Amino acid sequence: CIVIIVEEVVRYTYRLRPGAPAERALLDEWHRCRFLWNEAVHQQRTGRKPTRAKLGKLLTDARKRSAWLREGWQNAQAGVLNTYAVALDQSFKVKGRGRPTVKRKDRARPSLDFTRNGFAVVDGRLRLPKGTTIPVVWSRELPSEPTSVRVYRDTLGHWYASFVVRRDVEPATAAQGRIGVDWGIATPATTTDPAYDLPYAGHRRRCAAELAKAQRKMA
Repeated sequence: CIVIIVEEVVRYTYRLRPGAPAERALLDEWHRCRFLWNEAVHQQRTGRKPTRAKLGKLLTDARKRSAWLREGWQNAQAGVLNTYAVALDQSFKVKGRGRPTVKRKDRARPSLDFTRNGFAVVDGRLRLPKGTTIPVVWSRELPSEPTSVRVYRDTLGHWYASFVVRRDVEPATAAQGRIGVDWGIATPATTTDPAYDLPYAGHRRRCAAELAKAQRKMA
């Protein structure tokens, strides 16, 4: 007997309630990630296509030179460069899709990506690097351990965490029998099973009366 378990990769999104220190840490890290993204865009515009290997070297060299970057979260910084690499690859593969552009401070919305080693869920809180913990509003349970998370802020200033999880696919129940549908005027739908007939509810007569009233008003 062979049992096949089918899974799908989905996102479960929850509201976050960061305090002032946690929100400040998120915004500080977003500025670092935005700087790295813009540096990758600059390399691409100058004719040096930033491959994944070059982006990894870019991050290593930048952290060596800048104490400001070393103060941040390396996992999130690597995540934003990985997102850039994916966006750049898609721009070459999908016709009509433009190249990644510069993220401006006054327009781009904060968004941070963390892999499995960069976050944890402990006691109902999202734990990020360097001791940053954020309460999560759990509207439903996660079906499995998340493999990654994206922390972002919307236009209203609310923070969210979007977890990537695997979920078992429940097969649809097999349909029993068949049914035929005949669309009509007196009866909107007449089926081979009377239980599913849609009787005429008088909408046509009501609409005709409203139309006649509107025409009289126009006249």
